Amino acid sequence: MFIIFSGVSGSGKQTVIGELMKIYSNSAFLKSATTRPPRNITGEHQYYHMSEKEFQNKINNNEFFETEKTHGFYYGILKSSIDTLLNNPQTIYMKDVDVHGTEKLMKALKDKMQIVCIFLEVPDDELFDRLIKRGESKERALIRISRGTMEREYKDKYDYVIENNNLAKTVEKCKKIIDELMTERK
Repeated sequence: MFIIFSGVSGSGKQTVIGELMKIYSNSAFLKSATTRPPRNITGEHQYYHMSEKEFQNKINNNEFFETEKTHGFYYGILKSSIDTLLNNPQTIYMKDVDVHGTEKLMKALKDKMQIVCIFLEVPDDELFDRLIKRGESKERALIRISRGTMEREYKDKYDYVIENNNLAKTVEKCKKIIDELMTERK
């Protein structure tokens, strides 16, 4: 099973994933690559941090399944990560993916495995506060939030849209979804 989380920057995707991974012993995070410098927060081990030159070399060598430039940095999922996903169907893989990457993943993988897409929604004023608390400058926070208008246009394409204004409730809703899907698989 592959669970994709999307939402505006600061909506809590990695936090929710981290909490869910504590619940499910058969879960794993699908790593992606980025040129963004590491932040001192939980979940940063979930990226392959690399320079733009390294990233571009991997693009040139056709090593990425998909890439996106967001907020001035490159992000991408390696083909080798997709192979790992497909070769381990009993594992619950989770990943935060932007809306464009989600479309690409759904199109490529929908007939190969079970995919669930969850969009985490948070009001802009709360997003701004979260981004500032995690160390973003006011300017960077506003840039990240400005992309939210475009991202929210895609939320109707998701299996679930969850308001993430209470972490415990959000995790419980996600757990209920996962448990129901796991029961259906048996």
